[in-house]
Amino acid sequence: MDPTETPAVVTDFPAGAEWEFGGHPYGLEPLALPAQWLPRTAVLDPVRLGALRSQLAQASPAALDRLRPDGDEEIDRLFWFRWITAHQTTFLIWQQLAAIVEEIEAAPGEVPELAEQARVLVCGYSLLLLYASSAPREIYGRVIRMPMARQHVNLSGAWARDYAPVRPLIVGKAAFAPGAATDALRRECELNEQVHEGIPDKVLPTGVSSLLRSPRPKGGKQLHRTTLRWLYDGIFLTTRAAVSQHTLACQLVRRLHAVFLDVTANGLYPSFASSAHDEPPLLRTPELMERKAALADCVLELLCLAGAPASQAHPPTTVRASSRSES
Repeated sequence: MDPTETPAVVTDFPAGAEWEFGGHPYGLEPLALPAQWLPRTAVLDPVRLGALRSQLAQASPAALDRLRPDGDEEIDRLFWFRWITAHQTTFLIWQQLAAIVEEIEAAPGEVPELAEQARVLVCGYSLLLLYASSAPREIYGRVIRMPMARQHVNLSGAWARDYAPVRPLIVGKAAFAPGAATDALRRECELNEQVHEGIPDKVLPTGVSSLLRSPRPKGGKQLHRTTLRWLYDGIFLTTRAAVSQHTLACQLVRRLHAVFLDVTANGLYPSFASSAHDEPPLLRTPELMERKAALADCVLELLCLAGAPASQAHPPTTVRASSRSES
């Protein structure tokens, strides 16, 4: 075992298209991240990743049937799993995006390839935001918002420590050379901002996070920013450790594997607890509808980027998956 790995962190590579995450369907696993992003290195066999991708694309109906929740308690567990695991997966994607921003400055000749990889990652980031917020408003308020408010009344995504290196890319300030790949990436980043703006209108009747509007409790004082970052990590079962790039890649693969199986079995907006009618116009533009329809295929693309550096990662052209993912 790598000396930087710990038995508390599950790094087993998925064996096939059966559920293997969290000990049972929609269970959770802890996430271990470094204090700051790591450079990308080739740590997973691309042939093995490709084989897993093929197995997932051919998941059996029987295996998927077992992943459909039965009863209100299991439905609540599904949406809590989505909230926590989508955030954990996003943190791992931010790790890769931060490394790509650095690679752009170090290897300008490879910018078109890096821009395409970044576009796939940003698309995945946007879809994970939608996946995390896919619960109907009643379930979101009861299962997600209320437990977070008990942790901290003013919980904010601004406390996420891995986002800062990614923000220049999202707002168009990364040093990509002009070209078609850069234009596509820039549009993907604009869509990401659009998703950020639209989600509050979907999950909350007011369109403004009730956590952000909550007054500070009487007699309280502002905690140190480092404390808030640790608190935010804790809410999403995330700890900081001297983990290896191999550990990061395996943790990402495990989460993408679980997300793919869930979305393929239940859809983005499950029929047994649909919230598609809550979507504001901002989340129903043709481009975003197209992205949502291809969510499962985007997850498969992300698998190809999970464990290889820029020179070895070649994500396949997306095949639209509207037959697998509900929008």
